[in-house]
Amino acid sequence: MKPVLRQIIEILYGLTCFFIYASGMFQVVTFLKRKRPVILFYHSINQRDCPDIYPDCIISVENFQKQMDWLSRKRNIVSLSEIISIIKNNTEIPPNTVVLTFDDGYYDFYSQAYPILKKFKFPATLFPITNLLNSGEGKWEDELTYLVNMTNSKSFKLDVKGRNMHFNISSMTQKINTIRELNSILCNMNDTDRINIINKIKKAIGTVQGFRQITVGWNELRDLKNDPLITFGAHTHNHVNLGTVNYEIALFEIINSKKEIEKVTEKECNLFSYPIGKTKNITQETKKILKDNSFLGAVTTIPGGINRKSDLLELKRIAAINGASYKFKCSLIGFALQRS
Repeated sequence: MKPVLRQIIEILYGLTCFFIYASGMFQVVTFLKRKRPVILFYHSINQRDCPDIYPDCIISVENFQKQMDWLSRKRNIVSLSEIISIIKNNTEIPPNTVVLTFDDGYYDFYSQAYPILKKFKFPATLFPITNLLNSGEGKWEDELTYLVNMTNSKSFKLDVKGRNMHFNISSMTQKINTIRELNSILCNMNDTDRINIINKIKKAIGTVQGFRQITVGWNELRDLKNDPLITFGAHTHNHVNLGTVNYEIALFEIINSKKEIEKVTEKECNLFSYPIGKTKNITQETKKILKDNSFLGAVTTIPGGINRKSDLLELKRIAAINGASYKFKCSLIGFALQRS
């Protein structure tokens, strides 16, 4: 999406949210949807200018604190396992229920989010990428972000499948726009082509310092495993797009992730989060693998609330936004500007 168009959409979204909240519509819709639970999902809780995490994955620590404070006063927070049990058993859904989930296993879940969750006694589910638990490195989106943010170059050229592209990165705004544009291109590539382009970027912008730890490791999981507030779910071993791989790869990614988590936590891992998580990334074959291997529920990034008729292996979620005012509140009634 072009930066100008993105800015226009965000302005219109903000104005609409303000009208919904200020007019009283928010309260009316909240009442009408009080029995429609919302599963929120987060990625990173960090400083917005963090140089090595994809910018649209970050919620500031300050805003996260404010969100949790508001939720503690206005919503009923339950675990993902509890809401799955409610749907499975067709029991009464508590009004204004919200579930908290965190994808990818960023280290700041442990260092920033967890202390805040513990303060409010909020249950949460963390979905780490098990292959990254060994290295502490991030996903390719984070590597891309780090390369662009940390280079001393002011611009660079890139050949993307015969398309000659030129990027100006002399300002922070230009860097963010470049990261977003490249991310949208690389998202649609297979792993081989994506690695090739990232290597081209490395050559084009020059040497940068190595990655620091940005995801949790086995030590953090061991430290968290005995807290009843925290549940771990599988998110594949390598964060692959399950909609594009064959059965054998999908099976390995899911089962290996499950077994690795069970080994360190000494508890059954029966929750799953689809990488990317859009409709096209979810297949009936994948859902059968989950069902055959005792997974009780799986979450997507398809926007929306859930109810007692929801497919437990295709639960919708709302992406948390970097704000704590009327935009965040409107997202809880389903009016969300979803990017993740």
